[in-house]
Amino acid sequence: MVHYITTHNATGAAIFSPKVPSQTPKIPIPIGEIQILSSTHSFPANLSTESDIEQYQQDRLQPFFAGLRRICPENGSATCMISMDAGAESTFHRTMTLETVVVIEGEMEMELDSGEKRLLKVGDSLVQRATAHKARNVTPNGGRAKWVAFIQSVEEPLRIGDKELGGEWAH
Repeated sequence: MVHYITTHNATGAAIFSPKVPSQTPKIPIPIGEIQILSSTHSFPANLSTESDIEQYQQDRLQPFFAGLRRICPENGSATCMISMDAGAESTFHRTMTLETVVVIEGEMEMELDSGEKRLLKVGDSLVQRATAHKARNVTPNGGRAKWVAFIQSVEEPLRIGDKELGGEWAH
């Protein structure tokens, strides 16, 4: 997969950034691999400088971000591509993030801590609102499942009724 990031030159014209290699490393994680496609450490992002690109050059080499959110910088955003090995299943976890997930290969089952399940196929999307969940690759014939997640940090703590919920991550 080739990956590009755009920016601006000194006159304000749009250009492709020469600072980021066009190949994004695939980093092993317990269920398969992850590729960090973008990251910001503040939201909204300040694009008047290239500090986000400079930070991304470091972030793209790590499987997880520092802090409790793990898949997103604290107070920031990230875009990740996750490939799940055949038959792989994550543990239940809650990330304090708002994620929009789009399946681009295979099939995956999302299960919530309530026991509810949904099957997601290529082209399907899911908005995950800091809920406890796990993912299972159910692609037929031992295939991989792959999705892109667009992730934003959310305010903590999360209050639902009289409960206060925080991040839960087993990895």
